[in-house]
Amino acid sequence: MAEQKWPDKYPIEGRRGRKYGTVAAMKVAPMVKAAIGGAVEAKRQGKAVAYCFIESIYDEIIRAMDIVPMWTENYAGICGAKRDAQRFIDKADSLGFSRSLCTYATCGLGFDAWREELGEMPPNAPWGGQVKPDVMLSSGQIICDPRNKWYQACQQFMPDVPVYNCAALWPLYEDDLDRHDVEAYYVKYITEDLRGLVRFLEEHLHRKMDWERLWEVIKLADETTDLHVECRELRKAVPTPMDTGDAMNTMVAQCFLMGTREAYDFFKELRDELKYKVEHKLGVVPEEKYRLIWPGGLPSWFALTDFNYFWSKGAVFPVESTYHELVYSTKDLDLPQTDDPLEHLAWKWIRRQTYWWDKAKKRPGSEPDVEKLITWIEEYKIDGVVIHEAYSCRSWHVGLLWQVNQLSKIYRPIPVLTLKGGKKEVVYRELPSLVLESDMIDISSYSEAETRAKIDAFIETLESIKSRRVEV
Repeated sequence: MAEQKWPDKYPIEGRRGRKYGTVAAMKVAPMVKAAIGGAVEAKRQGKAVAYCFIESIYDEIIRAMDIVPMWTENYAGICGAKRDAQRFIDKADSLGFSRSLCTYATCGLGFDAWREELGEMPPNAPWGGQVKPDVMLSSGQIICDPRNKWYQACQQFMPDVPVYNCAALWPLYEDDLDRHDVEAYYVKYITEDLRGLVRFLEEHLHRKMDWERLWEVIKLADETTDLHVECRELRKAVPTPMDTGDAMNTMVAQCFLMGTREAYDFFKELRDELKYKVEHKLGVVPEEKYRLIWPGGLPSWFALTDFNYFWSKGAVFPVESTYHELVYSTKDLDLPQTDDPLEHLAWKWIRRQTYWWDKAKKRPGSEPDVEKLITWIEEYKIDGVVIHEAYSCRSWHVGLLWQVNQLSKIYRPIPVLTLKGGKKEVVYRELPSLVLESDMIDISSYSEAETRAKIDAFIETLESIKSRRVEV
């Protein structure tokens, strides 16, 4: 196949050993570095800094109150990507924290313990270090087991820093339960929980909420999310203009900068870039052979070059669930009208969690996460599934194998007789899967040679299926 003519408008040759990435993704590292450095500088200037978790509803609230977030999971991920997490994990280990705990948490706890012990940042802390906060905003939820306890454990080293726990609950799916019968209850609960958060912040940080500004931040965040959805939709194109390798970076604007003009401008630029590439049929790789889905699981941040290896085989990931599973436009969510900004946030949270319920009910034995994957598999023309089982992230990863097994019952390697042009033809509708195993930031769990060998075998399977498939 002839080499793609790459436009001067998006010069990007050589990024992580690959030729056809997005310009937008190149801007992410400076954005993250500026955010971490901004928290350090904010603390130096006496501004309020809060430890935060992503996807915890409160992004717009802290932005409206001029509170600078320090995203602790993100900082652990940075340490992992820099291959400099082990010393902090070892520090937590020396304090009695179990090696089986989430390594995001143990990296963060080890860092905090070391910083407080020294009275300054640990030596050569990646990107300036993780600053001591004024408050810590944990998040109960039901996707991450350490979130309730991580910041409480931090108080061993920072007893003067108060914690507020946002429950951020949602109804668990049951096929005989109508979401409309329970949504209002959860919205009421979450709204009051957020009202408690505002009181907590006002009391401990000695400031008042500006409710008009909160509405402005919410409006900006909603418009930003709508742009993000446009970007995801554009990736349906064949060849796809962007894949999961870049999406694991571009998610930064959604997860860490929501409610800011910076995030809005970022996704606007990304949307325009993807539109251009779709119009000119510019794909992730020169010759797109296989389209894969990453249905869940955190990546190994120290081994993102594994995506390069997929690309070298002509395999791309047009869609992923990780970091994007809750990204839906405000129009699609059909949010009820309310004059209360906190209630708006609560409704948005609940509708994102119950988005696939109605569709799941139409397929006996299914559940929302599986229906989401089936929809994306069809819309993005997916040929195979790749999941990553991160050893220390149990609660979020535990259901991934079950989801893959459910998909295997639907996409079975059984010949199906179909009629085409009056003739009977055999179509194999098979969806092979690959399970990678490692950790998010603990590099001791990773073997590049074993990972590449698994990818090679998976590619051979994809090629075998492709060679005997009859398209209809």
